Amino acid sequence: MSHPAPSTVAIEGDFYQVGVVVRDIDEGMARYSQLFGLGPFWRLDTHYRARYREWEGIVANRNAFARWGDLWLEMVAPGEGQSNAREWLEQRGEGIFHLGYAVDDVMAHPARWPVCFQPLETRTKDGHPALVHLDTVKEFGYFAELTERSLAQRINEGIAAALADPTAPGHVACP
Repeated sequence: MSHPAPSTVAIEGDFYQVGVVVRDIDEGMARYSQLFGLGPFWRLDTHYRARYREWEGIVANRNAFARWGDLWLEMVAPGEGQSNAREWLEQRGEGIFHLGYAVDDVMAHPARWPVCFQPLETRTKDGHPALVHLDTVKEFGYFAELTERSLAQRINEGIAAALADPTAPGHVACP
């Protein structure tokens, strides 16, 4: 019996993040701590201009980050505005909605996956987008987040520093 050759993911980057969407950030942190032993978490409320499909405006979320083995967990509780996190929560409920990849150029992706979400103020030094979400749901079953490699490194280092210091603002220890 022959099996088809495994397909290759056409994203040239390093898988570094699992994004989950929850209705309540505090309940989500407690649940992921109990289910998977995750924590401590670093909490961050966001407020930024973004484009989501044809909509443009302010997005404000409650976020939490934790180490998950070699990966990072980004937990998002949608607040104000439109986003793929809100779309996922409303249409599919809580759970994994994106996988994050650190890449050299966020705009170097197959055209079959359009950008569906983009924070408008997150830019590279030369003015190009530094973070986008691609509409890969039909093919992958989740959105693909592409983050410019140096931005991903700075974000991860900042989260790691906050998690290492129990007195840091936003540090949340879980039972």
